[in-house]
Amino acid sequence: MVMDSAIALVSLLVATMAVALTVINLVLQRKHQQRETYRGIYEALMSDQLQRGRWLIVDISHSKQLPEAGSVDHYVIFRTLGWFDTLAMYYRHKLIPRQWVLDVWHHALRDMSTGARLMLSDHLERGQDYATWPYLWSLLDDATNYQSSMLCCHPQSLEAASPAHSKPQAPG
Repeated sequence: MVMDSAIALVSLLVATMAVALTVINLVLQRKHQQRETYRGIYEALMSDQLQRGRWLIVDISHSKQLPEAGSVDHYVIFRTLGWFDTLAMYYRHKLIPRQWVLDVWHHALRDMSTGARLMLSDHLERGQDYATWPYLWSLLDDATNYQSSMLCCHPQSLEAASPAHSKPQAPG
């Protein structure tokens, strides 16, 4: 009877370890899938066309001038905002590492925010009865309030870490 109890206990321990290893494997697999999904979206957002669209949106943020409806620039901007809306949807549903999204894109999203909102206003003023890019707006808001611990948000730390002799000197 003691032997049966020992065998049952060992069986229970083995089963528990199997379940624990399965759970660990699932968590690691999910993280890997999130990273691969983010990488795919990142590569798309870094394409020449979407970079150009991002720069056009930033230009709108500064100039408040929209491209002509139906123009190539207008199309590129809509495509770019569509991709950022996809990023925002994945971000919202935690299908990609949220910290990575904000660490990498917070400055670009801040720079694009005004231009994107002007594009939405123009879209609605043209008689559209729906707001495009539904996920984008909360991501833009998160980026506006985001403060990274990285040097991009703390340039004074970069200067303090640089030796004085490595600072570029003006010629002459």
